[in-house]
Amino acid sequence: MRKNKPPGVILCNARAMGEFGAVSVVSGHIRGQTNTMPLHVEILYNEYQSVAAFAVASLLALLALITLVIKTFIEWQQQKLMAELAALSPERPVN
Repeated sequence: MRKNKPPGVILCNARAMGEFGAVSVVSGHIRGQTNTMPLHVEILYNEYQSVAAFAVASLLALLALITLVIKTFIEWQQQKLMAELAALSPERPVN
């Protein structure tokens, strides 16, 4: 159970960063109340503030890369731990 939490948190983070449709359609896209970074990029782009939209989109891309690095690091740690556990010899029974 414990080893399943970090990948779940990472997937939740990635999903939340990219969420556009549900917030825009289901919540009604109420300005100032239901704002996420992808919606903010859309608002800035529609207001012809392309530099600001590019800055927010770049921040989203940076967060995505950080998420991938964290995911890779956690997977590497888990593989390392599994290899260490596999290398341990089982205890010999006492005769």
